[in-house]
Amino acid sequence: MVAEVESITEERGSGRVSQSWGRPLRLSHADIVRWHAQLLLTGTCHVWMGAVGSDGYGRIAIRNREDGPRTLTPHQIGARLGFGPIPAGATVLHDCEVRLCCRAEPGHLRIGTQSENMRQAVARGRAVGPHPGRVDVRGKVGASRAIQAALRDAADRSPDALAAVLAAVIADGDPLRDVPRLFNLAAAATSRTAQVPVGAGAALLPAGRRREPVQSLPLFDS
Repeated sequence: MVAEVESITEERGSGRVSQSWGRPLRLSHADIVRWHAQLLLTGTCHVWMGAVGSDGYGRIAIRNREDGPRTLTPHQIGARLGFGPIPAGATVLHDCEVRLCCRAEPGHLRIGTQSENMRQAVARGRAVGPHPGRVDVRGKVGASRAIQAALRDAADRSPDALAAVLAAVIADGDPLRDVPRLFNLAAAATSRTAQVPVGAGAALLPAGRRREPVQSLPLFDS
């Protein structure tokens, strides 16, 4: 059995096709079996546990008579199997922000364009450049390998427990994790709901620091 991503010709202005025109993707039954054997299904993401490239995305090699050997990202295969034929040049986006995720469902993988991908990167703070955003402190490949190691070592193999491990190891790479908050948001939310009578502010000060109202000075001579 061979599953093929047809090369679809569409207008560039259709919004579904980026300027990066891809090759047709043909998958044998053996390719799909090997791909599925490397997935770990957590309660949230379906995580690739195989080879990882320098960009933090997974890698899988396939081979068929039409195309010969070829290396793919495993989320491409997940999208092909989950969504069917993908428009030529389209991009598979990770809404879950987990590069190793191969789950072709809402909140995880979806089909879009490279321009959408770039806008999403900027909006979520993971764009790189002169002013890099909120990217994982371990780097792309370091974060992916940390995820795999934590899931591989997890004692509780239930989907919910694995999802908790995944969330924890992702949080470990947050560059703001150890930065003290400037404001206590929970306390601020509570104080906004409290009704403080007008003029009661002085009563909240220690007794020795209460002051009488200050008389204002005239701005101009009378």
